[in-house]
Amino acid sequence: MTTTSGWREVGDRCFARRYEPFDVTCGVVVGDAGLLVIDTRMSTRQGRALVDDLSALSSLPVHAVLNTHLHFDHTYGNAALRERWPDVPLVAHETVPADLVADECRIKDRYRDEPDDPCRDEVLATDLVTPDAVFSSVWSVELGGCYVEAVHPGRGHTAGDVVVRVPSADVVYAGDLVEESAPPAYGPDSWPLEWPQTVELVVGLLSERTVVVPGHGAPVGKDFVLGQRVDLADVAGQVQALAAAGVPVDDAVARGSWPFGPELVEHAVRRGYAHLARP
Repeated sequence: MTTTSGWREVGDRCFARRYEPFDVTCGVVVGDAGLLVIDTRMSTRQGRALVDDLSALSSLPVHAVLNTHLHFDHTYGNAALRERWPDVPLVAHETVPADLVADECRIKDRYRDEPDDPCRDEVLATDLVTPDAVFSSVWSVELGGCYVEAVHPGRGHTAGDVVVRVPSADVVYAGDLVEESAPPAYGPDSWPLEWPQTVELVVGLLSERTVVVPGHGAPVGKDFVLGQRVDLADVAGQVQALAAAGVPVDDAVARGSWPFGPELVEHAVRRGYAHLARP
């Protein structure tokens, strides 16, 4: 059900809202004492729009902000949340702060080279605000009548992926470990050989009725996640088989029979080969 504020209620006290560009999904969990905001969009300007949307949903203050992983379309709105609530903790996996800083030049150079991109100026104008409340395995918060936990199930889309579970509502916010509106995104910081097992651990958190909110797209259920895990395992298995057969990395994409377009698995192949070559 979509509320009059534009948020979709996906479970008791749990909301999601999709934003362009990239069809990114932000989440909110509403407790009696405040809100947990999950991901913040891709610029300070867009983060301020998110703050306005939060105000339309609830008059309660934001108790914490959680970034599901380091990527800019989920984190570059952090400054706006901190601007509105100066003391709010920014929560993420312990790898995220350093990786977010290391990735800033790549992201801003990319937008600098795209003068016609409508988001160019706002991304370049965004001041990076990194998470300051980090954890290695599990983080939890009591929002007042609503307990929430965040879990790092392993590496996959990035090294610091986090899923957020609301047990009382049977809702899981999965970040980009699960995507609905596009295939899983393998990037230069992905872990393609570990991703299937990481999603298998996420599956262990799900019941047959769990609502899973992906990092991009509409809410899904357990069967969708299981299906995506099959595709992830297919990619990982083919990368391992091609490498074991001595196929050069530059030829591997053309030699595979992939569940996604060849252009979507280029990073999976190169990252997989690199990880297999490590001692």
